[in-house]
Amino acid sequence: MRKVWITILICILTGGILLCAVRWNAWFGNPPEPVWTGDIIPYTFHTFGDDSVPGFEYSGIEWVDVKQPDTLEMLVFGDVHNSLKSSQWQAVAQRHPHADCYCQIGDFVERGYDYYNQMLYHELAGTDFEALPIINVPGNHEYRKGIIRKLPDYWTSTFRHPHNGPINFEGTTYYVDLEDVRVIALNTNGLQHLHDYTRVNTWLKQTIDDAEGRFIVVIMHHPVHSSGMGRQNINIAMAFARPLQKADLVFAGHDHTYARDLPYINTNSAEKFYLHKLSPRFERVGAGMQLYEVVRIYGDTLSMQTRYIDTGELYDDILIVRTGEEKQIIDNAPTVPEIIDIPARYQHKTNWKTKLFLKRRVKRLHPVPIEPSVE
Repeated sequence: MRKVWITILICILTGGILLCAVRWNAWFGNPPEPVWTGDIIPYTFHTFGDDSVPGFEYSGIEWVDVKQPDTLEMLVFGDVHNSLKSSQWQAVAQRHPHADCYCQIGDFVERGYDYYNQMLYHELAGTDFEALPIINVPGNHEYRKGIIRKLPDYWTSTFRHPHNGPINFEGTTYYVDLEDVRVIALNTNGLQHLHDYTRVNTWLKQTIDDAEGRFIVVIMHHPVHSSGMGRQNINIAMAFARPLQKADLVFAGHDHTYARDLPYINTNSAEKFYLHKLSPRFERVGAGMQLYEVVRIYGDTLSMQTRYIDTGELYDDILIVRTGEEKQIIDNAPTVPEIIDIPARYQHKTNWKTKLFLKRRVKRLHPVPIEPSVE
């Protein structure tokens, strides 16, 4: 028996040493904070935790759109990683002059340092986004890496979101009521212990149930159903798949791919592309593209369009129409071809992930036609 326990102890110690060797850079290997050499810009984000928000008035219950009361228009951006230039931000804004606010689903910056925030401010300053309120969540790149991940204090002081979330998640997990829609923000990077998952899960169920007939749009960084090859987060799926089935749209990033599996929309706005899982569960997929979403809500209708950052060209288009308790989903993009590019970083690799991706891509782009049955 003693030999058994000694063997177990040796295995545990060996495993710990190997884990530290593999994860040392992720836990402790942060480079020194870069030094910003440009002009310092005192940039201010407008958030719904403020007393006043451009284009909205607070009724005591919800934020009322005063610019265009009959239609709410939100723009949604996936991972950005400092890769969008001011010209791109402004081009998107000019395509949508009636946008009321925008959402960003984490990894706004490449790293959680002042240098990368100043880079972001320089690109946003002077564009029409400077006057738009933002709803966002932190991504894993906003967090300082370590055995225990830590969100720098400047994030919560920069983004002053409502403190209506669960304990220890105030200002990072929250909701905003905008007349016909409740936007729920989930900080998936702050889930580090079992009680975090149970606490946020309980809060999410209650927040969805209390939406009082509004459309429900959720933003979160890690997807419930990953569209990246080998990137599935089991804990996220187990904790949130069931309650989020009641949502109308759930936007996530992290995987740098595009996938639609309603209510889930995985999207990407960065110049960083991963291999797509190409699971049959996805109704529509895309890889190798920088995209953003346009969500419009008018009465009992919600419209969601996915467009290219650079050109504004349409890639995906759905309608959700509610009639009483019934909900009809209309796919307006079945004739738009799917784009499934292999990222440059994988083009010369022959590992199993690349081979599996290429095999699935052939099947996806060139499905075997179904022979008609003979009566």
